[in-house]
Amino acid sequence: MSKITHIKFLGLALFALFAFSAVAAASAFAADEWLWKGSPIPAGQELATDTEATLTLDILNAAGVLINEIDCSALFEGAVLPGGVDLVLDVYSLPPAQVLIEELPGTSLTCENLVDVEGCRLSTEAGSETLLWVDELSLTMALTWESLIELMATAPLFLDDFHNVAFELLCILLGSPVTDLESLCSGLTSGALENEGEGVLLELSATAGSEALNCINTIGGMEVAKTSADIVGDVLILSENGGALAVS
Repeated sequence: MSKITHIKFLGLALFALFAFSAVAAASAFAADEWLWKGSPIPAGQELATDTEATLTLDILNAAGVLINEIDCSALFEGAVLPGGVDLVLDVYSLPPAQVLIEELPGTSLTCENLVDVEGCRLSTEAGSETLLWVDELSLTMALTWESLIELMATAPLFLDDFHNVAFELLCILLGSPVTDLESLCSGLTSGALENEGEGVLLELSATAGSEALNCINTIGGMEVAKTSADIVGDVLILSENGGALAVS
């Protein structure tokens, strides 16, 4: 083999090696993944997660004016899977009661009213509570709230995109006469993800890119003016089994 031919073959071999190394490096640092103890979740497996959080529901009328602000504290049981998938499987009231929250007319979560300009409360007394039921969420019926990590070009670096979140509220609408108001809020939303300590912080807010849910309101089965619901709060997602959970 001539010297020139040898150099050509050597150049091609080096090019192939560099190309393979680039692909391997990209695979080793694949984005949009959940990591547990520094490694991706293995194919065909899932990691159980537990999350206690207080989320604020800001209810806005068609003009964008805040008419109700409601704090709901709950335990979210879920799982993270390969490929950046995150599931909310069930919602419970906080310990020690830890009661499963169901779809209407099942067991509800009692939430605290912070603002109730238009009377979304359980009695005519200002500041009384509101009831919340989950919707399209039942592990026994294989209904989950699913989300997927999305890598962004600018901050926040990671978003968690929920395909659907849905819940129902029951309260009274002050007026003459006082009537029951049912609100079904649902839609796509997202939040910013950031590694924090042994878990991953999910930030839900307008500044984090979270979209408002659309709410259909009914009184006695008749639809009335639509509203929207912003979900606001920080949620620290932790592994149920311990060990550091992260996104990458």
